[in-house]
Amino acid sequence: MKKQKRQSPNKPPRKVRSIPEQHKSRYSRLVEFPEARGRTVERVELSTDSDFPCISIRFQDNTDLTVALDPWLTFRADYSMWKDGNQKVLKRWPIFRSDGM
Repeated sequence: MKKQKRQSPNKPPRKVRSIPEQHKSRYSRLVEFPEARGRTVERVELSTDSDFPCISIRFQDNTDLTVALDPWLTFRADYSMWKDGNQKVLKRWPIFRSDGM
């Protein structure tokens, strides 16, 4: 068993680092963007530009969340209402398949 090193009394106490909260999900990899929470969305754009394919979410406070995409992708978007853990799809866009920009 390792002994913990004692901190010198001359140094300020160390700050305890918290471990980021991880959510269990039915999806194998889930990434959350807490910086976007509570912000009002002005527009959402999907760019298929070969130089920088991305999804850009612009907020009313002129901040932007941009998600860069792999050029080989299949993209499907649903707009849904959730109630009591049940999803009701209100609109479904056609599937977009890239040609490997």
